[in-house]
Amino acid sequence: MPLQQSGITPDANSDALFLVLSIKNSDSSQQIIRRALNQIPDLTKTLSDTYPQARLSSTVAVGSYAWDQLLPGKRPSALTPFKPVSDGERTAPASPGDILLHIRSDRHDLNFKLQQQVMTLFGNSVQIQEDIHGFRYLDSRDLTGFVDGTENPDGDNRASVALVADEDLDFKNGSYIHTQRYIHNLTLWKRQPVQEQEKVMGRTKEDNIEFSGEQKAPTAHVKKANIKNIEGKSVEVLRHSMPFGDARESGLFFVSYCKTPEHFEKMLEAMIQADSNGHYDHLMDYSNAVSGCLFFAPSVDFLKSLS
Repeated sequence: MPLQQSGITPDANSDALFLVLSIKNSDSSQQIIRRALNQIPDLTKTLSDTYPQARLSSTVAVGSYAWDQLLPGKRPSALTPFKPVSDGERTAPASPGDILLHIRSDRHDLNFKLQQQVMTLFGNSVQIQEDIHGFRYLDSRDLTGFVDGTENPDGDNRASVALVADEDLDFKNGSYIHTQRYIHNLTLWKRQPVQEQEKVMGRTKEDNIEFSGEQKAPTAHVKKANIKNIEGKSVEVLRHSMPFGDARESGLFFVSYCKTPEHFEKMLEAMIQADSNGHYDHLMDYSNAVSGCLFFAPSVDFLKSLS
C-alpha cells in the first residue's frame, strides 16, 4: 500500500511553516523541482529521526497547472484550480500557487532548518508567493480568542477523512489540500461584547461549549461550516489551520486536507454565499480571505518515483 506523507494525519503541533511557491517556467526548473520533490520525504525523516521529540513532519503538494507541467500523464481525478467564491463584498479569491510545502513540529527552529534544506534543493526554480509562520496561540485558540479545530476528526477517522482510498487507486493515500490566508479585523472584533462574539461563533468563548440548536443563530460560524450530505451525515475535512501574525497584520492560515475537494468547496460556499433567507457566516464580517489555492499531496511512493 502506498505510504502517506508524514504531515497529513498526525495530531497538531505547536509550530508550522507554510510555503506557497510558483514555478519559474523553464525546462531546467521542472527537472530541478521533480528531483526536489523526490528528496523531501528523506530530508524530513533524517531530521525527524535526529530530533524525535519534536514530532517533525512535512507535506509537499502540487497544484493543477503545475501538475501538468511537472507530472504529465496520470493526474488525480478531482484536481482542479481553486474555485473562488463571492457574494457582494464577501470574497474568497484564488491566488497564484504551484507548490505547497507544509512543515510542522514542536520546534520552530527545526521547521526553519528543514525549510532551508528544501529551498536549497529548489534553488532558483521557484518564487515565493506566501511564507507564513503558524503558531499555537494559548490553548489552541484562534486570534479571535475562540478554540479552533473543535470539529476535527479524531483517531482513525483522521485518515478516512483526509486520504484518498479506492476511489482513485493511482493516487491512493494522497490528499487534496486547500489553503487560504485570512486577515482578521481584530480591532473591530474586540469592540464586540463577548455575548455578540459568541453569537457569531455559535459557542461559548471561555469554556468552548457549542450552543444548542435552539440557541444557535442561523448565521453562526459553527452552523454554516457544518455541512451535511443527503443522508444527513456531516461532511468533514481535516484542518491543520494555525494563527499567524506580525505588527502589521494577523489572522488564520486555513489549511484543510481531504480525500475529495468537494467537502471544502461546499463549506466555503455556505460561509460566503447567502442562502435563500439571506443568511451567511457572520464571522466573514470580521475576517477577509486574501488568498486561495488547491493542491494535491501524492503518496511518498509517488514522490520516490520521480527523477
